Amino acid sequence: MFHLNDKTIYNEDTTLVMGVFKDKKSGCLDELDKALEGRIEEMIASGEIKTETASMKTIYTLGKYFHKKIVLIGLGEEKDFSKEILEESLKKLNPDAGKNIALCGCCFIGGDVGVKEFVEVSVETIDYYNYEYLECKSKKTRKEFDVNILAEDQEETFRRAIVLNEAVKNTRDLVNKPYNYLDVNGLVDYANDLAKRLAVGADVTIRVYSKDECAQMKMGAFLGVNQGSAVEAKLIHMRYIGDKKNDEVFGLVGKGVMFDTGGYTIKQQMNTMKCDMGGAATVLGVFEAVAKRQIPINLGVIIAATDNKIDGSAYLPDDVLTAMNGKTIEIVSTDAEGRLTLADALTYAQREGIRKIIDVATLTGSVVVALGEYTTGVFGNEDAMADAFLKAAKETRESAWRMPITKHIEKQVRGSKVADLTNSTGRNMGASGAAAFLKEFVEEGTKWIHLDIAGTAFHTTPANGEYYGATGVMVKTIFRYLETI
Repeated sequence: MFHLNDKTIYNEDTTLVMGVFKDKKSGCLDELDKALEGRIEEMIASGEIKTETASMKTIYTLGKYFHKKIVLIGLGEEKDFSKEILEESLKKLNPDAGKNIALCGCCFIGGDVGVKEFVEVSVETIDYYNYEYLECKSKKTRKEFDVNILAEDQEETFRRAIVLNEAVKNTRDLVNKPYNYLDVNGLVDYANDLAKRLAVGADVTIRVYSKDECAQMKMGAFLGVNQGSAVEAKLIHMRYIGDKKNDEVFGLVGKGVMFDTGGYTIKQQMNTMKCDMGGAATVLGVFEAVAKRQIPINLGVIIAATDNKIDGSAYLPDDVLTAMNGKTIEIVSTDAEGRLTLADALTYAQREGIRKIIDVATLTGSVVVALGEYTTGVFGNEDAMADAFLKAAKETRESAWRMPITKHIEKQVRGSKVADLTNSTGRNMGASGAAAFLKEFVEEGTKWIHLDIAGTAFHTTPANGEYYGATGVMVKTIFRYLETI
């Protein structure tokens, strides 16, 4: 789909895409204007060609220019131009513009956007907004087109963007799969296949623990959630060694609840609960990108995979479970199950020697109430780590916001009359309550971030022009953060 300076598809039948600033004209646009005897300037002056951000105008050159068809996109004022505005300007570009498209790099440089930023944002944006999930369709007709990015000396930036595109796409595909297409065993198969493919070019290994092996490790919280399921729980641990001279391993823990009925605290509405493994898909996407790019770090990915279903042996409200670290947990709600799986996964990661961890989870409806569907909640126990992560989020244009874990909510988590902890503190401060619960399983000396992607991982009513369903959120941000540590 994407090419960089590919002369073979750069011909007169290629649709040329050019940017038009309100207060600046690029050399290429000036050349076009001269070829058309000043018509571009005339149309801008008359308002026929608009320069407001993301406005689009198609013109035909009638043999007066190399390209027969040209799409002009408004970029606003040059001084205000940014990566965010570039993304907004390009997200409606699709195969309707032509089967072959060439983006004229010199027309999109200004403000905070240089050539590198142009290549990065263009490749990521066009791919993201033209994503489709067609696996379950009987007729898989996909609109395809070739996009040629015209920019010099940006091969490395281009390759990085292509790798990230693939990782985000695979993450979205995983989350979009219905449960009958992807259960625990299907996720294990995917992880095994991914590890096999990545091991060709990188030091990648995988270990999958059975339910019995998890029981031997005393993962009572994780396995409690699995009690009502006909599909046995599995713990997935993937390893990438990119820095053999360093023993430090960074950990990514992903919530892998393949479908969540709520258990006996049954959900009134459970459509889209196939997305409750969004955290697991996210960390797999990051792992893929890190290994393909051979980032010089050591990375461990841990996924406690199960579903949360109901049968005669399912766990109940008032049950008390004992987690891997020995803490007991009163079950107030069987629908607060994700934190139980993450609790044992976090303990396992630390027993493997991992002391820097990001966990990713579609954890609470409360975070959606607080931040909406386009901002991820960020919690953590170290300011420097959280600040560096938020900086990465800003660079990748993924909205994230630091959220509190207060002494008050920690006291509520420890407020059970019959056990060490309660697994739910109710709706008020619910996202902070879930984070405070997880913090109980973060040992002294471990640096930790928790990402609540319940609102951002899956969109049923997309408001920004993206495809229905999975978003692949936080893959780019976590990858960017790992590049900088």
